[in-house]
Amino acid sequence: MELFGKPLSEVSIDDIETIVRDKIPESRAVDYKLEVHPGTDAGNKEFLKDISAFANTVGGHLIYGVDEKEAIPTGIKGVEVDDFDKLKLRFENLLRTGVDPPIRGVNFHPVDFKGSKKVIVVQVPKSVARPHVVKIKKHFKFYGRNSGGVHMLEVDDLRRAFLASETLATRIRSFRNDRIARIASGQAHMPIQPGAKTVLHLIPESAFELGKNCDLNKNSVSNVKLMGTEYCTGRRYNYDGFISYLMVAQGREASCYTQVFHNGIIEALDVDLLSHGNNEIHLSYLKQEVVQAFDSFISTMSSIDVGFPVWAGMSLLGVKGYKLNLGQNRPSQRLYPIDRDEMIMPEIFIEHSGISGKDMLRASFDLILNACGHEGMAVYEK
Repeated sequence: MELFGKPLSEVSIDDIETIVRDKIPESRAVDYKLEVHPGTDAGNKEFLKDISAFANTVGGHLIYGVDEKEAIPTGIKGVEVDDFDKLKLRFENLLRTGVDPPIRGVNFHPVDFKGSKKVIVVQVPKSVARPHVVKIKKHFKFYGRNSGGVHMLEVDDLRRAFLASETLATRIRSFRNDRIARIASGQAHMPIQPGAKTVLHLIPESAFELGKNCDLNKNSVSNVKLMGTEYCTGRRYNYDGFISYLMVAQGREASCYTQVFHNGIIEALDVDLLSHGNNEIHLSYLKQEVVQAFDSFISTMSSIDVGFPVWAGMSLLGVKGYKLNLGQNRPSQRLYPIDRDEMIMPEIFIEHSGISGKDMLRASFDLILNACGHEGMAVYEK
């Protein structure tokens, strides 16, 4: 997936000219098409075949508007696209309805070429839900890619794909559970101030690829935000990557930190977001600060060249007996104290960098409200 070395939204015609000039060949992760797949049954099937093959293997880029000969790009021709948004919508609908399970996280980027012509770059992540089967017009087949292009997956290939999918999902969940257990037992990245804790994890699927390391240079990580505060008393490299923190109590303990791991995972922790003095959770304040942190971390991931999709998970630790403070002008209803020490909200799937934390974290805040006897965000926001 590291074809351009930059976020897809920043790819320009200069980048396309570079891969043609350097004769970057077609491979498991790159495919060139002179024309866009037409909106016919045959064209739709070929589109799904090409995209699912990437998703079932290592991910990659499908590039429309580049000519090739014997798998080597020979020139940029561009494609005529009257309405890119309409074309994108057609492709997205196919990815939802023409494959099972639906393929998520596919990004489309139009690059201006000459006049009305464009080069369209389609970025496909390696899917955690693989293998995907193309099921359109009685067509029911699994596809993958090798150095020679697209091929049908055999029984052994399917067995490995199912196993790999289960393994990746398990590793994501296991990593998060292990980190939460360490934090709860006092084994965080540094000594932490006592009290209930808010923890946010963003875990890219690419983090578990063998040998995965991000470029944690000072330009990319020196401005990483903390959750719940604009202040920062220290930033430094550590064994796991790079950490930013706010120290309290004469520099012996931290009230919050953000750890960026070498493989692109981000872990943020904060004690002050939960008012442990009176065992109350001020929901509007918690929501505001966590959403802001989420959005800033998504930007950080782009700056250190972390690919999507990403899984995010929010946790509240040490909150048994805490009550919600909904503030004024909220629907009055009886609220109950939280009945457990740890609230580990389910992971949320993030397809691309344009996702809003307000939307993505809504289900997590629903669960916090539910835990206190409230109906959820739909009623809270009225």
